[in-house]
Formats: sequence, structure tokens, C-alpha cells
Amino acid sequence: MNRQMVNTRFRFDPDLQFHRPELQALMALWQEKRAGRTVPDREDFTVFVLRPYLARVLIYEWQPQGRFRVRLYGTQISRYSGRDPTGKYLDEILSGEALEDFNNGLTWAMQHASPLRATGTYYFVDRSFVHFESITMPLTAGSDQITQLLTVTYFDDEE
Repeated sequence: MNRQMVNTRFRFDPDLQFHRPELQALMALWQEKRAGRTVPDREDFTVFVLRPYLARVLIYEWQPQGRFRVRLYGTQISRYSGRDPTGKYLDEILSGEALEDFNNGLTWAMQHASPLRATGTYYFVDRSFVHFESITMPLTAGSDQITQLLTVTYFDDEE
């Protein structure tokens, strides 16, 4: 099953008005893990901490050449998209509006050192649409620089 993304238009919500309680709980966890820092470190989000979310976790890495690379791609996300682009750059797997939307959201979260809620619709070749709600949270990785972004996504049509 190949669910190639055709296009998308996201709605970004920096006020974090979540509909899903799971995302609200994750936001509270991010705040708790900050522990007086601007943003938490990736090490604060161990497998045990992320256990309830693991299937829907994406981790993006900011690369020096100004590109985002997919470091981790959860199994639920893979099931919906029909692929696993772990290790690839966003511009290798997305184009046009979809690439612009992803880059805009990830860049905003990095530049503002703040979580960002996104909602919208993914359009796939073999499925007319899938509505989603997600949170993207900036993280450091052993330094004071934001280099990773943790995203958790829920789809409205999940069983």
C-alpha cells in the first residue's frame, strides 16, 4: 500500500488548544521535563516516558545544511503513510505544499523554542483524506541548541 502524500494545508496553533487529552498530557510532560531550562533534552524523553505514544512518535533532526532529517518514524505513522522514511531528509520524501507546511511548522517550533499544535488533512493517493491533530516539541540533544523536534500525531479515523 503506497500512500504517497499529494498535498496538505496545516493549521498551526501556538496557543495549544488541544482536542485530544493525550496531546494535552504530553504538553504538560514537556513542561515538566523543562525543569527550568528553555526546552527539555532528548534524554528526558526515554522509551519508558514515551511508551504511551511510541507508535505515533516522529523525531526530526535539524541538520547543519538547513534540512530536516527523519530520525524516528513511529509504526502508526508508517501504517497511515504506507512508508518508513527513517534516515531520509524531508525534501527527499515531500515536495510542494507538503514540504512547505512541514518545514514551516518545524522551523517555527525551533525558532520560538516552543511547542506547536497542528491540525489539518493529509491527502493520500489511495485515500481521499485523513484528518489529524499533532504536537511538535523542540528538544536539545546534549547541548543548549535545539537540534531535534519530537512530534506526536493522532488521526481522527483511528479505530
